[in-house]
Amino acid sequence: MHALRPRSYLLETTRAAGHSTNGATSAPAPVPAYRPFIRTATSGDVAAMAALQVTDLPIGLFPRLGPRFVERWHHTFLDSPHAVALVAVRRAQDGTESVVGFLIGSTDRQALRAELLARHRTALMTRGIIALAARPRVLACFLRTRLRPYLCRLARRPAVRAGAERARPDTHGPAGQVCGPVADLTAIAVRQAARRDGTGRRLADIYLARCAAAGVDWVELVTSQGSMEAREFYSSTGWTAMSQDDTR
Repeated sequence: MHALRPRSYLLETTRAAGHSTNGATSAPAPVPAYRPFIRTATSGDVAAMAALQVTDLPIGLFPRLGPRFVERWHHTFLDSPHAVALVAVRRAQDGTESVVGFLIGSTDRQALRAELLARHRTALMTRGIIALAARPRVLACFLRTRLRPYLCRLARRPAVRAGAERARPDTHGPAGQVCGPVADLTAIAVRQAARRDGTGRRLADIYLARCAAAGVDWVELVTSQGSMEAREFYSSTGWTAMSQDDTR
């Protein structure tokens, strides 16, 4: 998990953003043509984002429900004031673009969950039921491990603010005190061919800058303990492990 310090929000286009030091701004450095650039995701990117998550980030239940369900889920991040959706895009000489990475996350986890239940619950449940019916093994696993917690969550009245968030260390108040909303980096994936060139780091940096611009000073994520590549990535980009849990 990563504690944020406020900084200005930057979003790449086809050139790297300049950095300001003591009021002086350096000239933007050109980005090589082969290097992906980062922009805000649009509805036209969602199918590629969903396919990328299913193939390159098959962790948890949602990817097992197939690309159509994941696509519908990603749509909920596009028009929410509490969410961030970014894509890393590689542009060919003819102007066509291909998505080689994406990031989705919230700037207020509790508010986004409340919005999802209020606006998207029926559509997601319908798409999920269809996906489960077509996948008997996933359905059996869902009934065994997820049905009761999901029903309890759906029946519970959503909290709009982050008052129910668990206690955490905080640099702006007494230890364990919850100060403001907690953001959540929900998913980040980069195609194998675009890894090791800083694309994942740039996606995460822009997301964290978005969170800082929204006044958030605490961001969390959950990742698989078994993924050494993910653990190395988060460790190298400044995240700190806070807890370890076993799930079914």
